[in-house]
Amino acid sequence: MRRLNAIVVVAMVLVFSSCVSDELSDAFSERGAENDKNILLDSSDALYSEIVQLGVTDFAEVSHSMHQRISNVELSGNGQFVEALIGLGQLMYEAESSDCYFDELMDLTFDKEYYCNVLYAEGTGVWHWDAIQNNFVKTEEHDTEVIFIFPATDNVEGDMAVLSITELTIYDGLFPGKGSVLEDGTVINNALEALRFNIKVNDELILTSNVLSTFSTSGYYDDVAMTFNPTPYNLKGEMARTDDKGYWVFAFSNDDELILNQDFNLSIDINNEQMPISSIDNDLQIKNIVIETAAHTGKLYNELLIVDELTEGSEEHATSLASVLNTYADMFVRYSGDNSIIAKVDAVTKFDADKSNWWVDLEFEFSDGSRVSGDEFFDDYLTNFKLELEHMVGEFGCKFGI
Repeated sequence: MRRLNAIVVVAMVLVFSSCVSDELSDAFSERGAENDKNILLDSSDALYSEIVQLGVTDFAEVSHSMHQRISNVELSGNGQFVEALIGLGQLMYEAESSDCYFDELMDLTFDKEYYCNVLYAEGTGVWHWDAIQNNFVKTEEHDTEVIFIFPATDNVEGDMAVLSITELTIYDGLFPGKGSVLEDGTVINNALEALRFNIKVNDELILTSNVLSTFSTSGYYDDVAMTFNPTPYNLKGEMARTDDKGYWVFAFSNDDELILNQDFNLSIDINNEQMPISSIDNDLQIKNIVIETAAHTGKLYNELLIVDELTEGSEEHATSLASVLNTYADMFVRYSGDNSIIAKVDAVTKFDADKSNWWVDLEFEFSDGSRVSGDEFFDDYLTNFKLELEHMVGEFGCKFGI
């Protein structure tokens, strides 16, 4: 994991770009700086609006209702899977623009600790929510599915939600950490190879999801694909690696309308133990704008290792990081249609008086020479996206053996 520290540093700052044409313009847009700024604001507002609407989907509403019942209860057994799923829906219900749900989706996708072990151990059957015991109680057997039935509304006598796990496949080969004992005594014996589930209310589908994984002979993940679709939204992600490449792709859409698309790529040199990552490309598109970073490492990687030794939050760390990024990385904001430049992006050191530390901001410079912090357009969304991206990059090290 030590080698990945530099990647985490760059991933926290080099956020964004999208899959655009190979023919990129060096010219500013001719629409004018004020128009360009308004487009950025419109994109930000549109993203926030969709996240708010995600919070009023039937899945989010059902999750909020159930969350109120279990928020002060420690569920046991396979009910922990329901608890995790409801927790994700509650985040959506709260409609916080800072939440990208990476951590929670990762927990469901890369589960080895609890869900698949307990679900597999307890087997198929039907579990009903018992309001007196504040837990799920098995009420009948089922040949092929794991089914949870619980109130879909605040009214206990109202509609019931039915969560059905229709496929649960366990990878029982060797993998890193197999046999480890967790703090609560749980032993990691299984890794998740496939999981399919859905939630229905009155036979109407309000959520579908699946996870499909493949493993290498050494037990590390080769490929993990995930879909999580609270109607009418679609969240799709895939993380994979080969000998010389690793990538993470994440898309958020409303039916067929793209809201957000993130594409993170690593080029891996398996013969170079000192510098296993030979390039990093991290791309994100929000509606019709692209914040693009080209960071083909080499010297960049070595310089980031040096920066990584400095104390985070110090002026020396911030100044060194900004210098390395500005020297070895190219960052632009573009229109996704014609690839013309909306703004050039520079890493700038700033001091946070409230926290008494130094940090690196990404400032957008427009065609008229004016400069604005990226957070002015996307508030704390970019900051939280960076933090969740850091967690995602860490998954490459522990799950994919990089």
